[in-house]
Amino acid sequence: MQDSSNLISEFETLFRQKLKLNNCKLKKKKQENNYEIITPAKDIFLMSWCDFPEINLTYQPIGVRTHQTVVYERAIRSHINFCVSSIQDNPQTVV
Repeated sequence: MQDSSNLISEFETLFRQKLKLNNCKLKKKKQENNYEIITPAKDIFLMSWCDFPEINLTYQPIGVRTHQTVVYERAIRSHINFCVSSIQDNPQTVV
């Protein structure tokens, strides 16, 4: 089993690739294990964890929450679940 820092690094790499498919951007925040996800519709989600892989995703209400926001949220949650499952099932497969 890999240590958590390697798993987190693999998760981040794979998650960035998945977000690019939806034209979303991932920004690392100054605080450790905190990220900001920005959608093309300018919705902002905060992703964080205290104990990886238990990841929290929170919508930042900066505007009106639309149907498109819900679609992006579902896609992001799906990407998170996929990436966590992938690195737990096949560690060191992401380069």
